[in-house]
Amino acid sequence: MPIVRLPGGSLRDEIRQPIYDTIDIQAGESPVADRDFFANVQGKSLVLTNLRQNKLLETAVSFRVQGLSLDAQNIYAANISVLPLILESSSISLKVGEKFYFQSPATFVAGRMEQSAAAATTVAATTINEVYQHCGQAAVAAVVLQGKHVVDINPLQSFDAMLSTSGMTAAEIAAATPAAATKLRLIFSLKGLQRRPVQ
Repeated sequence: MPIVRLPGGSLRDEIRQPIYDTIDIQAGESPVADRDFFANVQGKSLVLTNLRQNKLLETAVSFRVQGLSLDAQNIYAANISVLPLILESSSISLKVGEKFYFQSPATFVAGRMEQSAAAATTVAATTINEVYQHCGQAAVAAVVLQGKHVVDINPLQSFDAMLSTSGMTAAEIAAATPAAATKLRLIFSLKGLQRRPVQ
C-alpha cells in the first residue's frame, strides 16, 4: 500500500499527475528492438519525461496507476508505414517491483490509428505529399484501471514499461525504419494519482 499519511497523521499532498517518458526512433534505426521506458531519464527535459531518477520515484513519493497510454504521431509522408507496422508488431509490459502488472499488444495501449493524407496527382503518378498520423485515443488513457485493479508504486520501488518490437519481415523492417532527417517519437504514460510530502 502507498503511504497516504505522514507520521503525524496528516494526509499527504495528492495530485492528478501522469508519469511519462519519451523514446525517439531515429532515422535509419531498426524498428526491431526492446525499448525500455523510464530506464534512461537522466538529462532529459520536461518535454521528454517528468521522472527524475531511472525507474524510481523519489523518497516519500508514491503513485497510484489508474491508466496506461502510448501516444505517437507522424507528419512525414516518407514514414507513412512506420507507425502502423511498429504498433502491430509490438507488445507492452508494465513491471512494478518484480511483477508484471500489465502485458498486451501495443495496439491495446495506443488505441486506434488515425490518418489523414493529401495526394498530388501528376501525369506520371499519384504521390502522397502531406500526411498526418496519430495513435492514442483522444481519451485520457486507452487502458483504464479501476477499483481493486489499480496498481500502486511505492516510494523507491522500481518500475518500467518495455516496448518489444519483433517478428517483422525484411520488407516490413525496411518500411518501418524512419527515413533520413526524420524520427518517430513514442510517449508512454502512467495516468493516476501522485502522493507526495506536503511542502
